[in-house]
Amino acid sequence: MRLRQTCITASLLASLLASAAAQNEPADAKSVQAQAPASSAKVENPMANFARMVSGEWRMVIATGTSMIDTWHWGPGQHSLRVMTHGFNATAGEPWREVQAFYWHPGRKQVCLLGIEPVWRGVAEGTFQLNADTAAAAFDLYQTGGRRTLGRRWVFDGRDKYHEVLLETVDARGLVPLAEWDFVRSSTLTPMHPLATGAAAQPCARLKVFAPLLGHTFEAKGEWLAGDALHVRSTFEWVPFADAICVRVVRPTKDGEPEHLLDAYVYHHTGTDAVHCLALSNRGGVYEGDVTVLEGGALQLDLKGYEGDQVGSHIVRFDFAKDGTMRHRAWSVDGAERKLRLDVAHQKVESKKG
Repeated sequence: MRLRQTCITASLLASLLASAAAQNEPADAKSVQAQAPASSAKVENPMANFARMVSGEWRMVIATGTSMIDTWHWGPGQHSLRVMTHGFNATAGEPWREVQAFYWHPGRKQVCLLGIEPVWRGVAEGTFQLNADTAAAAFDLYQTGGRRTLGRRWVFDGRDKYHEVLLETVDARGLVPLAEWDFVRSSTLTPMHPLATGAAAQPCARLKVFAPLLGHTFEAKGEWLAGDALHVRSTFEWVPFADAICVRVVRPTKDGEPEHLLDAYVYHHTGTDAVHCLALSNRGGVYEGDVTVLEGGALQLDLKGYEGDQVGSHIVRFDFAKDGTMRHRAWSVDGAERKLRLDVAHQKVESKKG
């Protein structure tokens, strides 16, 4: 049963890509979040300022010897970025890992952030604005001890250095400084600290069902009911300590690099106690939902999708055949009506090395 659920989930994430690839979506809008920093009324490319973060790595070292290194990578269509953090926690005497996503949300009309970190199983959700010389974030941090209200402020000193202040609301004064750091860019990439034997050796209990996905590629090849061709491949990376699964979905091409179509993040949300999925498409679509295991072992994802100015509901379901293939169906939902959009089989294929 566990392996079946895992294979279904792989196909599920490929289906999110397929739904996203079928849409044409604008990405212009303004902020509607109360806690978010104000943004300009019209933004031609709300992610343009993030280009300054992508090259090299950003290093932070404090007096205790703790180090933190961020590398920024463009997501599909440059509507989002994935930030991978590694380093060494001198106090705990162990490596450090976390992952963040920054993305334009067409429904909220704001650059949003998701952060998944190891301290008390932290999950951060909020908004982020990056300007020419400053940046500001407002977010909630869900930890095993409860929810915290936090902020981040950056001030750049030239192209390759910025000062960060972390703030927290602790009383009626509102946000007050909690900690400060300096980050400096380096063109030389630092190798990750090796993991000690047994350290964060496997996903948490809520994510163990996904363990067989790691190191494999899953393929969906067929066509939409309308007759358009469908061919996608999904690969999976587990981030230890942060305990998150990062998914990359591509469309194979005849020549050159595969087309990057979707990034997705699967994680146990500390605040809701649910396994959550955030998927970001190459056309700027944002898809959010929780996974439910149905009676009999089928898996269902109820999605809310933001595609340009459109907001839609989707249901994705996977069932298994005795020959080991998986039937994947996807519906768009309008009130009590469902419209079948996809009915295709998925298979696991060997991952390519290098």
